[in-house]
Amino acid sequence: LGKPFKFEASHQALREPYDYYKLGNDYINELVNYDRSVLGQPERWDEMVAQLDRGENVILLANHQSEADAAFIPLLTMKSHPGLGEKVVYVAGARVVGDLMAKPFSMGRNLICVHSKKHMTKETRSQQMRDNIKAIKAMEAMLRAGGCILWIAPSGGRDRRNVDTRILQPDNFDPDVVEMVRKVGTKAGMPPTHYYPFAMATYDVMPPPEQTGGNLGEERNVNYTGVGLSLAEEIDVVNGSWAEGLEDNERKPALAEEAFRRVTSEYNRIEGCMGNSG
Repeated sequence: LGKPFKFEASHQALREPYDYYKLGNDYINELVNYDRSVLGQPERWDEMVAQLDRGENVILLANHQSEADAAFIPLLTMKSHPGLGEKVVYVAGARVVGDLMAKPFSMGRNLICVHSKKHMTKETRSQQMRDNIKAIKAMEAMLRAGGCILWIAPSGGRDRRNVDTRILQPDNFDPDVVEMVRKVGTKAGMPPTHYYPFAMATYDVMPPPEQTGGNLGEERNVNYTGVGLSLAEEIDVVNGSWAEGLEDNERKPALAEEAFRRVTSEYNRIEGCMGNSG
């Protein structure tokens, strides 16, 4: 606490002299009811791992439900695809790296640190935009090296229940975020990059506050519950069927909508794994 750890635009998981990766996994492991948990579409996980083994890239376009989300790929693929969880690079917002309670767990993950538009202020926006440019350059360097698996939540934050219906569903994807990773991953000279919409049913383990935009240091509540992950069908971000007949200015929102539709479809298949989501 006397000298808080500072995250750079790109952060590599700290494994020595203390293994922060293991710390995060061990803590969240005790909250997971594996009898209820689901790893959906196993054949797609096999194909994704094969792509990474060939030196190709994978970008997961994910919904985001829990502060613990970075632990679930490692935990749920530990037996089926050992080592996969250690490779994932998470695009993390300021809260993930700025909250004192979250920091030790964040130190154990590979991160690209960005500022979400949802949490920018007039006073800090200019510096935060400069920081984001550094982060995007770091992301591009990782993808150019090949064999990179990148997790990003295009909604810019965690899913919340609808205030009227109390129904929990993935939040809409920001077309600008989806377009950004499309552009980076399809640049000339880049190794093949595969885009998978990725559904996460993880809300009940550590539900977020009802409202967004609060101060750092939120109250945490944890539950012992099932969690679910599922890969939707890989999406062709350049010439997919979603783009047929569209003008150029219509493609960006249509791609985000198609990725979101696929995530929602997979989410609806797995959400029953959670014990408290009623």
